Amino acid sequence: MNKKHKVNLSDSERAQLLDLVKKGKASARTIRRAHTLLMASDGSTDEAIAKILHTSVTTVERTRKQFCEENLEATLSERPRSGKPRRVKSNV
Repeated sequence: MNKKHKVNLSDSERAQLLDLVKKGKASARTIRRAHTLLMASDGSTDEAIAKILHTSVTTVERTRKQFCEENLEATLSERPRSGKPRRVKSNV
């Protein structure tokens, strides 16, 4: 099946992702996105990636799409979420 968004990592991007995964100091979401990009670059199917990483196929597709349309840093980082802002209670 031809994918609309193919992940082609440069050597520096691959090294950055491998370093991020090996250190394990990033958030779980960031590490999962890094694994997704690495596996997609190696030619794994979305279904196989989703099964191995215990996530949905839609999440894998969305990660690939964001990488192709934006860049590596935008894909790995968290976007602000919409919704009700946090309420801060003061103890004074």
